[in-house]
Amino acid sequence: MQKIMLLASREEQEAAKKVFAELSELDYEVLRPREGDWQDLEKSVQVDLFVLLGRKARAVEPLARALSKDEALAEIPRLIVTEEQALAGLDYCRLAADILLIPYSKTELAMRIQMLLWRNHKVEPSRRVMAEELTIDLSTYEVTVGGRLVDLTFKEYELLRYLATHRGRVYSRRELLSRVWGEDYYGGSRTVDVHIRRIRSKIETGGKVYIQTVHGVGYRFVG
Repeated sequence: MQKIMLLASREEQEAAKKVFAELSELDYEVLRPREGDWQDLEKSVQVDLFVLLGRKARAVEPLARALSKDEALAEIPRLIVTEEQALAGLDYCRLAADILLIPYSKTELAMRIQMLLWRNHKVEPSRRVMAEELTIDLSTYEVTVGGRLVDLTFKEYELLRYLATHRGRVYSRRELLSRVWGEDYYGGSRTVDVHIRRIRSKIETGGKVYIQTVHGVGYRFVG
């Protein structure tokens, strides 16, 4: 299940309750850091989309700038929910992937989120990730290549799923250990290499390449 994190300034906490309720009705896991903890997001779980709430530019812009300046979080899309008068004082072209103006309908909120996630992660509404002959069904946890079911261990699936739903982005071995195995895992980076090698042997047939090694850095999904 894809994760959405809702961020709001302290003055918007009451309005955030309404937005949180609306997001929770959609088919996503919705997260909210404790009030005041949004500045420490590098320690949070990896999310697929940030929703930033602020009726005024001075309320939402610090949140957006904090995310855009953090190397680990800058590539995660940001949907800014604000009022029209705030746009004059907001550098939204640099700080947001999309803007949703208050008032809005639940249908528009759902569609904006769906479009952003598809644009960045290529996850279909049917909860499938597709790349040439490879299909990852996020609902059934099944992976097929050319219609053939691939037998993956749980960690192999989680590693492939994570890379595929963040395609094009390069992750270091240490980042992958943290995101897939958890921050409390103390194994070496060779664990990632071993799992990548096993995944490749199972899905990269006929000369197909889905996982690319970026020498000196790590791996990325290129399908």
